[in-house]
Amino acid sequence: MPVFLGVDGGQSTTKAVLADEHANILAQATGGPCDHTEEPGGPERLEQVIQALISRVLTTAKVPLTENQEFAGACFGMTGETEIKRQILERIVKAQHLSVVHDSVNALMGATAGEPGVIVIAGTGSVARGMDSSSKHARVGGWGHVFGDEGSGYQIGRAAVRAVAAEFDGFGQKTRLTPMLFGRLGVNSAYELMAKYYSGEWSRDHLAGLAGWVHEAAEGGDPVALTVLREAGRALAELALAVISLLFPSETSQEIAKDSDVPIVSYTGGVFRSQFVLSAMREALLNKRPQAEIRPPLLPPVLGSLLLAYRCTGRDIASEITKTWLQTLAQASRKQKDR
Repeated sequence: MPVFLGVDGGQSTTKAVLADEHANILAQATGGPCDHTEEPGGPERLEQVIQALISRVLTTAKVPLTENQEFAGACFGMTGETEIKRQILERIVKAQHLSVVHDSVNALMGATAGEPGVIVIAGTGSVARGMDSSSKHARVGGWGHVFGDEGSGYQIGRAAVRAVAAEFDGFGQKTRLTPMLFGRLGVNSAYELMAKYYSGEWSRDHLAGLAGWVHEAAEGGDPVALTVLREAGRALAELALAVISLLFPSETSQEIAKDSDVPIVSYTGGVFRSQFVLSAMREALLNKRPQAEIRPPLLPPVLGSLLLAYRCTGRDIASEITKTWLQTLAQASRKQKDR
């Protein structure tokens, strides 16, 4: 029985979906993180997580499958550099057609259900990717926290700490971020706050985690926090606009775009839980490309991987089928909660 596997590998969880030759979803499963293969023990962790995940999704499927099942098509969307991951996956995964892509690719495929468009991803880091009607791709950003990650949770957290330092130095506005961070993080000064990060006691992910508190302060009316979030939204819009200019150019800025020039712009990631970020990105985008259609993803990244698993075998899945995928996953999730 031909089966297809879609996998979305992330920094916190790895998700898998299994489907048959008629695009009926058979099973789904979740495992641990499988990124950072460049770190000691990383390749071994990737192998263990993927093997356990495949075993779990095959066991869950209510059809006669085996532990050594060969997939007709399999696609893995992975964070970071894909080459070392590709080498490991080619060794441990039996598939007639195997595709390993950057996770922005499967996220884009899910967001637009395989149609041309752009996706902006903003979590701990940030990146934008697009695809036009000829399947040409463009990626902007994704350079990491030292040289990029504009508009990301990390940059929002960093801006919040900088705002605290600016108030302490006397040239920044008074902000409720100062007592909020001091009280919740158990520090008594900007020096102590900075020292926690410079010493490595608190990580990059910890700093990115401050983004939720910045949103809370903005909701409370703090102008400094609001400015930080709006600047993040505008930075994310610039990533999207850069991709649009590469894939959906207009002859002149005054020209009314043709249908083929009107991109779908989708968005995903924890940063977009803040309406201040989303509204600022939307405003900046529409100011320069008023024809753009800005909307949330149609499908999650793991289903984007499943779409690519079919495509790597030369098959394209009809849009009507992708609609049923969401219903199937929703029903499965409800059953799990009821147990």
